[in-house]
Amino acid sequence: MDLSKKVFGQRLFEKLMKMTFYGQFVAGEDQNAIKPLIEKNQAFGVGSVLDYSVEEDLTQEEAEKKEM
Repeated sequence: MDLSKKVFGQRLFEKLMKMTFYGQFVAGEDQNAIKPLIEKNQAFGVGSVLDYSVEEDLTQEEAEKKEM
């Protein structure tokens, strides 16, 4: 991913992620962004399960410290 950011730049990298991996699993970044997808799925009888997710880059040392 770091190489992709360097090759494509931050903006293009983010756009590509949203169109591929990110877009496969994430409906949107806020309440307004997810509404169209939820409505589209409901039209086909498919419900939604909403989950809030946050990620953080940690060094091995930081992760071990937080684990304790």
